[in-house]
Amino acid sequence: MIQFENVSKVYEDGFEALKDINFKVEEGELLVLIGPSGCGKTTTMKMINRLIEPTSGTVYIKGKPIKSQNPVDLRRDIGYVIQQIGLFPHMTIGENVSLIPKLKKQDPEEYMKKVDELLNMVGLNAKVYKKRYPKELSGGQQQRVGVVRALAADPSIILMDEPFSALDPISREQLQDELVKLQEEINKTIVFVTHDMDEALKIADRVCIMKNGQIVQLDTPERILRHPANDFVRDFIGENRLNELNENNFPPIEEVMTKAITIKPMRGLAESNKVLNKNKVDSLIVVDNNDVFLGVASAWDIYRNFENEDMVVKDVMKNDYAYITIYESLEKALTLIKESKKGYVLVLDEKHRVKGVITNGSLVRLFVDEFTN
Repeated sequence: MIQFENVSKVYEDGFEALKDINFKVEEGELLVLIGPSGCGKTTTMKMINRLIEPTSGTVYIKGKPIKSQNPVDLRRDIGYVIQQIGLFPHMTIGENVSLIPKLKKQDPEEYMKKVDELLNMVGLNAKVYKKRYPKELSGGQQQRVGVVRALAADPSIILMDEPFSALDPISREQLQDELVKLQEEINKTIVFVTHDMDEALKIADRVCIMKNGQIVQLDTPERILRHPANDFVRDFIGENRLNELNENNFPPIEEVMTKAITIKPMRGLAESNKVLNKNKVDSLIVVDNNDVFLGVASAWDIYRNFENEDMVVKDVMKNDYAYITIYESLEKALTLIKESKKGYVLVLDEKHRVKGVITNGSLVRLFVDEFTN
């Protein structure tokens, strides 16, 4: 969706704000940029809507370089939420939210209906708040309107520059919760700048930690907590958060999972039956040549179709199986096994390659070991 390719920014006084950075933001992902003051996080975000131009390198959106696009048109297609909110005081809430759709000459009936939906979605009753003015709302309510305004024209990308940092702790936490819930519904591509690590870990799909204009570590919150890239990241996360993690008695996923018995999709059912019996398992994990998960062939489906010599594993496999990534918590695996009612959960990496399985048996062994040691 968004790609930075060898992007640098050097100002006239010689200050290097960004130093040859490369990264991608996937469609529907919420990426948080974080780091100390002057690290380049806000500069990076403002390059996406061309408020700042790179000295070298290219920024792409949907595969197209943004420098070839009209900046005004580009910005109208990108939602923008800032700390100062920036609501126009002489306009009602409804007028503020509908401003961009109006400028884009969208159908008034359609976008006003959208305004009502969005206000209701963030807990502001449209019938009550639409005709009010910004000064009649609390800081938290105004910031909700700021988020809604960014969504009103239905942009595919939303930029959020420390939007909650000026709020009191309670309002801030409420808005963080609402953003996570809202993102589950709208599934937008969001780039979010913050200086608060707790906020980043709470809301992000991935966190990009920056220092001196460079990316130090870009990974999921889980991976960053478990595997800080260096001492700077450890210090930035904070010993308290790392100590809280270490107090968890559950070991990492890779220490609990067992080997997955895999098979290729074009193998016959006789061979599948042989693999089942040899390994004493009740199902086979179907993978391609790169070990990417394709499905599961159960012993029952193999046995009941065994007489059909023309059938292969692909014909009997199913792919509606629960899985967890190797970087997630064992607590989540426990929940998925309980909910799936299949007795195990697959363990995949970020490219959906099969790394193993966690079974009821492996969990029993884990807890037996815990109580007997």
